[in-house]
Amino acid sequence: MSSLNCFRGNKTDDKGKMNEISHVQSFNRLFIATTFFLQSYYETYLLKQPCMDSNQSGDAWIREILNSHELRCMINFRMSKMIFRSLLRVLESRYNLQTSRHVSSQEMLGIFLYMLGHGASVSQCQERFQRSGATISRYFTIMLRKFHK
Repeated sequence: MSSLNCFRGNKTDDKGKMNEISHVQSFNRLFIATTFFLQSYYETYLLKQPCMDSNQSGDAWIREILNSHELRCMINFRMSKMIFRSLLRVLESRYNLQTSRHVSSQEMLGIFLYMLGHGASVSQCQERFQRSGATISRYFTIMLRKFHK
């Protein structure tokens, strides 16, 4: 009879150990899932890295284009440097195109011509000019209205 009790005692001990292992495994899964979600939250909301971090702003890029070889202006804006500058002067003098606090009138025209000339999307212009999508859309619309007058 004592051997039967020992046998039953071993079974309950085994079940207890299995139960304990199951709890440890459940805890480990929960810990991994929690860690994953905390890391995702941290990377999304707390770790702020600017998206537009190029050294060359849109205005600097346009100045570079206008001060370099004629072909670069033709490729990027589909017009010569002389025509670009003349168009800018006309827009500023006759159509009251003004530099805003953060975007020059030259950059506004560049955004407009780049989008039209390349069929570029807002996201492509965001990357090229290092501006937000809202800024690109706002100045494209302003330029469209100037040309519509």
